[in-house]
Amino acid sequence: MNSKAQDVYFSQFYANPIYLNSALAGSEGNPRLTLAHRQQWSNLQAYNASYFSFDTPLGKQSGLAIHALNDQQMDGVIKNNAIGTTLSHRIELNNRAVIGSGISLNYFQKSFDWSGLTFEDQLSAGSSDRYPTAERFGQSRTNMVDIGVGFVYATDKLVAGLNISHINTPQERFNPESDAILPRRYSAHIAYRFQKYSYSKKAYSLTPSIVYENQAAMEYLNVGGYWSNNFLTLGTWYRLKQAMVFTIGFSYQQFNLGYSYDHSLQNAQINYGATNEFTMSYRFQWKGKDPSKQYRGKCPDLYKSLR
Repeated sequence: MNSKAQDVYFSQFYANPIYLNSALAGSEGNPRLTLAHRQQWSNLQAYNASYFSFDTPLGKQSGLAIHALNDQQMDGVIKNNAIGTTLSHRIELNNRAVIGSGISLNYFQKSFDWSGLTFEDQLSAGSSDRYPTAERFGQSRTNMVDIGVGFVYATDKLVAGLNISHINTPQERFNPESDAILPRRYSAHIAYRFQKYSYSKKAYSLTPSIVYENQAAMEYLNVGGYWSNNFLTLGTWYRLKQAMVFTIGFSYQQFNLGYSYDHSLQNAQINYGATNEFTMSYRFQWKGKDPSKQYRGKCPDLYKSLR
């Protein structure tokens, strides 16, 4: 038997920068705390994922991040927990652009609750009882270590990058007879900011973007962007043949809050309900002399309210 798992999917790409691209660790120029929670198909309550990251500049051109993931599927039948660290480095070019790369190391622990499944031989016509099964169960837990790499190019208005997760394709075995692996996940993104400069509160920017993700047989092409000013961010995305995504974000001092709603475009006979996602970030500010002003690894702040 040969099967392949799939990573959790987040709709607020740039509000979750370390998950999007490991090369963005420390790119804010100040320490940054980020939290994200996704509830997929609210009527089922079966798929929930949370992601935490803390990243900070390291030296004058590098960045360091720690991050953790909790992903629960099928009402907790499958649980995936991961912790990891990321190291990045960026080089300032003569044309005021930066190029950089990052590498991440992650430890995964995945569990499978076989008692949460019901097999065909446990059912009997005319009875609501669940009988013992003759199915052969596998292991209830498996551990993995994986490596990811990312690359980024950024100017004052442009950010483009490529990230490859699970480049070592670790084995994900619950059954000795299974050859299941965690396949590589490719994420490519590009965004360009059009800024209306103004000395009043009416200043705003438009940021169109494309994000493409591929993992095994699953692929997502997202086309959309953001409108934002100093306080409010509004965005919409079209996930090709799958969904429309609507986002809203608020920024106040060092806090950023974001919410997104995924509206499915697929014809389904069952109403699975909405998919909601919430994000929060906090940017720490240095007291006294601000070292971020001399930091050469900073990427442009394209997503003021959803970073």
